[in-house]
Amino acid sequence: MIGVAIITHGHFGEELLRTAEEIVGRQDAVLAYSVTSETGTDNICRFIEKAMSQLHASEGVLFLVDMLGGTPCNTAVLKTKDAPAEVVTGINLYMLISAFTHRTHLEVRALALKAAEDGKRAIGLPKDLLLKKAAP
Repeated sequence: MIGVAIITHGHFGEELLRTAEEIVGRQDAVLAYSVTSETGTDNICRFIEKAMSQLHASEGVLFLVDMLGGTPCNTAVLKTKDAPAEVVTGINLYMLISAFTHRTHLEVRALALKAAEDGKRAIGLPKDLLLKKAAP
C-alpha cells in the first residue's frame, strides 16, 4: 500500500484528513503536518524524512500539498527528488478520498495522476451542470 503524507499551511491538512476518515474510515500509513509561521524549513524536512521512513513501503509515498510553489511543495519536491514518491498540489477532500480509495492497487505515479485528475474533476460550478442537463 502506498503511504500518504499531507503537508499544508495551517491546520488545513489535519482537518482534511479528519474529515476524509469520517467518510471512508480510519486509514493506515498516513501522516499530516501543519506548517505555521513558527515552522522552519528544517522541521518540514524532518517531517518528510519521517514520512519516507515510516510510510515507505516498496510502493512509495504520495505527498499531497496545498499550493504549487509554496514551502510544503518546494520542500517535498527537493527532498523526494530521487525517492519513490510523488508530490501533488492543490489538495482537496475529493483528491484525498481518491488517494485512499486507489492506493492499494495503483503504482505511486499512477496514483498521483489519478488523485490529481479526480481532484480537478471535483471542482466546478454546479449550477452550470444543472443548466446543461436542463437544456433540450
